[in-house]
Amino acid sequence: MSSHCISHIKDADGICSAALAFAAKGGTFALTDYDELMDEFDKIPAGSTELVLCDLGTDSSRFQKFRAKMAPLLPRLKVTYIDHHHLSPETRTALEEMGIRVVHDTTECASMLTYRTFKDLLPPRASYLAMFGAVTDYMDASPLAGKMMERFDRQFVLLESTLLSYAISNQGRNAQYLGSLVVALSRMELPHTIEGVGAYALDQAETMRRLEAEVGGKATVMGRLAYMETDQSSTGNVAKLLLGAFDVQVGVSYRAKTEEKAEVSLRCTSECRVHLGQTISEIAARYGGNAGGHAKAAGGTLPKSALLPFLRELEARL
Repeated sequence: MSSHCISHIKDADGICSAALAFAAKGGTFALTDYDELMDEFDKIPAGSTELVLCDLGTDSSRFQKFRAKMAPLLPRLKVTYIDHHHLSPETRTALEEMGIRVVHDTTECASMLTYRTFKDLLPPRASYLAMFGAVTDYMDASPLAGKMMERFDRQFVLLESTLLSYAISNQGRNAQYLGSLVVALSRMELPHTIEGVGAYALDQAETMRRLEAEVGGKATVMGRLAYMETDQSSTGNVAKLLLGAFDVQVGVSYRAKTEEKAEVSLRCTSECRVHLGQTISEIAARYGGNAGGHAKAAGGTLPKSALLPFLRELEARL
């Protein structure tokens, strides 16, 4: 059986999920973002008989297109869908009725779910990769990750996770390097030993220091949220900085993706009363975009012309 994995490109959870699937199943892999997932279905190697999707949850605004793309592939592919983003009961049922194996749990990160799914095919050291995803997705207190952390040197895991996350942020537009990270991690190499990780992480740390000093003068406050345009590939990091700079409930960072579209990331504090992923999925769909995610961290793509209406409606719900 020849396996192909498609996983999220933008963060350590997606990178580690791909590495775990690749280590367990071999075959090939591809890294992509939510918007490009449908295009990746057209690039699955002809000899593949198994497809593993990791950390790329489909929201309601994209499900019909997802179904249309997936349907002709199912006769030849055994599909496993591994994700931890919000998934409605209706969508889960529809996926299962298509014959797709659904591994879904919003209390765990995607790499932890991938590790659990393929644990019998992985070496013991693979548990580190699951923990790197959990730490960087702020899910290391989850039921599985919390127990696993008890067996590790916590400071070591935090250091390795941060090095990996910052290197990914720094090289977010370098798909070739991110692919090499997947291969190195699949060989159970630790981040601090992988070529480039240390230097890229330090460079990103300096970028974060500079951004922290700049956001106060570049962002706009709209009620209980603050928003800012950036040229950083890691828009989520910028959204997080906005929370501290303005003491708001929600930070929103966006950057141009094309001439017409913007990539948007949102982060929030415990004071936020809405589920970010569900809320922005509903709003974005009405403006011709797509979005989704977790309760405290979410993102998506919107027409640039819809950014302000989107933000106003979001703020009204806070």
